[in-house]
Amino acid sequence: MCIRDRVINKTIANSLFVLYYLLIYKPQLVKESFGGTQPNVNQFKVATIRIVIPPLEEQVRIVSYLNEKTCKIDARVSLLSKKRDAYQRLKKALISRVITKGLNPNAKLKPFGVDWIGEIPEGWEVRRIKEIGTLKLGKMLSEKPIPGYKLCKYLKSKNIGHLHLNLDSVEEMYFSEEEMNQLMLHKDDLLLSEGGEVGKTAIWNEELEECGIQNSVHKLTTFKGFSPNYYRYYSYMLSDNGYYKSIVNLVSIMHLTYEKLRRVVVLAPPLPEQQSIASYLDEKCSEIDANITNLEKQIEKYKELKRALISEVVTGKRRV
Repeated sequence: MCIRDRVINKTIANSLFVLYYLLIYKPQLVKESFGGTQPNVNQFKVATIRIVIPPLEEQVRIVSYLNEKTCKIDARVSLLSKKRDAYQRLKKALISRVITKGLNPNAKLKPFGVDWIGEIPEGWEVRRIKEIGTLKLGKMLSEKPIPGYKLCKYLKSKNIGHLHLNLDSVEEMYFSEEEMNQLMLHKDDLLLSEGGEVGKTAIWNEELEECGIQNSVHKLTTFKGFSPNYYRYYSYMLSDNGYYKSIVNLVSIMHLTYEKLRRVVVLAPPLPEQQSIASYLDEKCSEIDANITNLEKQIEKYKELKRALISEVVTGKRRV
């Protein structure tokens, strides 16, 4: 990309040098940006940034050095990112295959009737979510104190991740005794996001005491004979392949309603097979996640190295 040199405060400045210099301030500018889906950087703040400009020859030398070094770092980040993405695809493919075909590669198969699932093992049944457990939608937000109600923690859509919970920030609201009986979470309850990114699914392992759900979250308590962990992975598959999005209203904000969710078709292998599949996926996904985490740490290390290199060179702390 060719960028014309500009004159700044009567000093000839190489545009790429200025660009590298401004990158030092990028984290702070992003932090102070404003707007919703497309945040804007305050142009007046950018205009007031003071830049120490070395002689033009030195600027050109700095730009040449940084172009060479940062291109090498970017190439390494790109390679690591591709490896991470490959592991993520592997995880999705593994879950989809095992959830719909089981662990026995020699199992006899029968038609299922849905193209993207194909055939399923003989002996597996087909059910709807309403047949495998009790489904409850959370309550509307109630922040004001109400006589006789109890202040409790609650989860909303942002607390539900793909196969995991996000509990860094958990808010509180008031629940009646009846609401507590219906909406408090118990071990092995499945949690599905009703709004936002619909269908994100996690399992409750009593991470917090007395925690309920807001009406952006469904709670599915499976009946005896159905493994909640198997259906956690099954629901993840439905979310990943876009099935949940295909059944919601796309005209406004997406909502996976109670009526639509309870009619969703699911597979029902024999319970021991459900449990074996879930245990297998726990082990394999844990291994894949560890590799993904390791790659993401390496990516961040190289990005930090790039930021530090640019900062040291454009400010003169490292001479080139």
